[in-house]
Amino acid sequence: MVIRKFAYASAFAATVGVSLCASSASGQSPAPARGEAKYAPVQSISYDFGSKSMSGYFVRRAAKCVVTLMVSEKVDLDAVPSTTATRVRLVLDPGQTAGLDSEEGRSLNFTCGAGASALLVEAGEREKLAETKGLSLREAAANTSRN
Repeated sequence: MVIRKFAYASAFAATVGVSLCASSASGQSPAPARGEAKYAPVQSISYDFGSKSMSGYFVRRAAKCVVTLMVSEKVDLDAVPSTTATRVRLVLDPGQTAGLDSEEGRSLNFTCGAGASALLVEAGEREKLAETKGLSLREAAANTSRN
């Protein structure tokens, strides 16, 4: 059991390390805090939104977008991180959207493109992104409390 936990922790650390190295090596900084971008399968996706940082990618599998994201607190790369990341897995049908919201009112929307050949990422204010999907935050909260 201890060996399995150690193996999972090692795999997680390697994943985060590779992600950070790939981001540094490419010279790319996280995508802008506003606007939208289109990503191809396995292309690196990286955003800061509020106090959170997110990196990940998607692949096309069975005509769906399978999105894998690592979400964590923004950290100073020169300091030892004191928090852990959370892995989020999404399986989206073409045209389907999922969102991530930060406590500070910033959000990211992920929409699977036609034929699952691309992933559209929108970054911006939570209220505006919810409205673009035809859902007010009050409606979303009411739907959540009913379930």
